[in-house]
Amino acid sequence: MRSDSDPESMREPLITDILDSEDGLGLEQLDYLVVSGDLTNRATPQEFEQARQLISGLMERFDLTAERCIIVPGNHDLSWDEEVYEWKKKRLVEPNKLQEGTYVEQGDGFLLRVEERYPQRFKNFSECFYQPLLGKEYPLEFKQQCLPFLFPDTRIQFLAMNSCSEIDEYFRERSNIRQEALTQGLKVANRQIQQAKREEHFSKEAGSILRIAVWHHPITGNEKIAKDAFLERLQKADFQLCLHGHIHEERTDIIGYLHPTRKIYVAGAGSFGARTKARPESKPRFYNLLEVKPDHSKIRVHTRCLRKDGGAWTGWYVWHKKNSRSREAYYEINLQKKTI
Repeated sequence: MRSDSDPESMREPLITDILDSEDGLGLEQLDYLVVSGDLTNRATPQEFEQARQLISGLMERFDLTAERCIIVPGNHDLSWDEEVYEWKKKRLVEPNKLQEGTYVEQGDGFLLRVEERYPQRFKNFSECFYQPLLGKEYPLEFKQQCLPFLFPDTRIQFLAMNSCSEIDEYFRERSNIRQEALTQGLKVANRQIQQAKREEHFSKEAGSILRIAVWHHPITGNEKIAKDAFLERLQKADFQLCLHGHIHEERTDIIGYLHPTRKIYVAGAGSFGARTKARPESKPRFYNLLEVKPDHSKIRVHTRCLRKDGGAWTGWYVWHKKNSRSREAYYEINLQKKTI
């Protein structure tokens, strides 16, 4: 969102589309809200306040608690106004001791990254948005930016990851998933499941758990995360669905499509708020709504679009119906059941 955006004008057509049983989705209740980054344009406090108003209104209308909102930062949610580099003359620097990616040669000197300040790029995201909305700060320590959320009632676990920790104004395309963050996040995620089992929070007939990872950047295409080996660890941990944003178009991918039991399906949400000039030609605004069967055997992904600013949301009819030439505004994912 931008500082001149109107949260109510963006929120109400969305609510109408979700509730509308004739031309919309016809749903009275949502179980979770997932936001895969880029809530703002320049990460200013004013923009974060607009985003907070938009999302808090959705939470109120659909009676969503803070725990059921899974939100990760995007590259537009880190502030470039934070001074995280210092300039030094070349004669005061030993270039052979500089770590790649932590400096920029500039004139007769170097801009050197100040490690203790570097996490402060996410300060506005944490203090101006995350804490006021969800009642807790977003961790600035990179190792802690892989957050698991387990819901025993639906047997769903989310893993919220930061793919923007190495991005700044000098390295704008450097998306990544930090190994140390993923290691810590998976450890906590596994402990959550084990504790829920010990305390018998799962129903006796529970037989599967759906693990969903969320981050901002895509894993295919020109703007993909270059170091994508982390996907192998998610496969090993039996994650079956990944949700991302960043690109302003709908996208579906499969990781490990030849593996008999450990495929990962990837759903790109498109852009909910990007203005026309920031989106590819002919691409409207998008959002996805996922319907998960209680036994986790199938997910239906509804793709919704806003063709004209100020108009109404409608279905994005691009998905071929099986054994037919007609197209639907949704596609379906068939999942393997993962025993707890």
